Amino acid sequence: MTQMLRAASAADWSGAVGVPSSVLTEWRGSARKQESGLHQLSPYIGKMKSSMARELVRAFTRPGDVVYDPFSGSGTIALEAWMAGRAVVANDLNPYAALLTRAKLRPYRSSDHALRRVAVLARGVEASLPHVDLRQIPKWVRAFFHPETLRETDAWARVLRAQRSKYLLACLLGILHHQRPGFLSYPSSHSVPYLRDRKFPREDFPELYAYREVRPRLERKIARSFRKRPELDFMLSRECFARDARSLAPRRDVRAIVTSPPYMSQLDYARDNRLRLWFLGRIDWRPLEPLLSPAESYFLDLMRSCFALWRHVLVPGGFCVLVLGDKHSCRYRDTLPKAIEDIATRVVGGYSVVLRQSDTIPDLRRVRKDCRGSVAETVLVLRNEREG
Repeated sequence: MTQMLRAASAADWSGAVGVPSSVLTEWRGSARKQESGLHQLSPYIGKMKSSMARELVRAFTRPGDVVYDPFSGSGTIALEAWMAGRAVVANDLNPYAALLTRAKLRPYRSSDHALRRVAVLARGVEASLPHVDLRQIPKWVRAFFHPETLRETDAWARVLRAQRSKYLLACLLGILHHQRPGFLSYPSSHSVPYLRDRKFPREDFPELYAYREVRPRLERKIARSFRKRPELDFMLSRECFARDARSLAPRRDVRAIVTSPPYMSQLDYARDNRLRLWFLGRIDWRPLEPLLSPAESYFLDLMRSCFALWRHVLVPGGFCVLVLGDKHSCRYRDTLPKAIEDIATRVVGGYSVVLRQSDTIPDLRRVRKDCRGSVAETVLVLRNEREG
């Protein structure tokens, strides 16, 4: 059952539109059938439900406000904020996350435009194919692909990176691994790369190990991404950075920070995206792991630094909306949301608690079932009490 604590009534909230009752139920069910194809460019572990992000943005901001997500992940909050008519500042240290967020904030205006670009870039891919040396590709990467599929995929990734075609590159990564015919790899999981050759033995499923041409699959992926395309205001400001959140102060006054930080090693954002990171040019994912999936001490220190900075980023009365898992803090001997609340209100100071709302995460939303990861989430809303 949902547990909710209100620290102030809606009538007292300076600048808030009021929390709709739908915020209390947006953990439930799947939004996949209703959401824009832009949300489905490529999988991402720990992804926030799009309808939940939409309700949080609409609850604590108005059209024209600036929304800042310092840990943007797959760009769900950033895209929902833009779709709702807000200006957006996003940020994530994860190269894969930053790519997805940038792709969603800078999409092509039509599928025809995107497909014409593919036709132009295909000439460069063809020219580069003879220069792809599969022997230079690590064995663990080669294990996922038919050699000729890998040759084409590597050529496409290199050309798209060189041309800074973030949207097309995100689409390519979105079809990188799975067992379905529209994807490029041998039988594999969709979100986290591991082979399913035991479930799908080569002798029983030879078609799953055959050559798969990249371009037609990429074009079909692009077409799918334009499904349920919303009306978008391309005049609104949209920025995405790839920096340490402790040092990033947006140049515009921010009405609300809405984010889900990568709390305390709950998920392995580098390891679980290692195949896509490799095609982005990050040869070794290991140095990224402690930064993207920080341990408790690093994470709590990170949040303390961020709260100190965010006091000056947020407008007076602005909101900091955090979605946090049920992880236990050894340092605070309490839940993670209570630890974060203490850091903001007592250690850093200058914030008041507006709302704390918790609920379990339905199993269908969990990437790893019966495994590591949060089983419940809390929405913690803080208000910046800094005077103007």
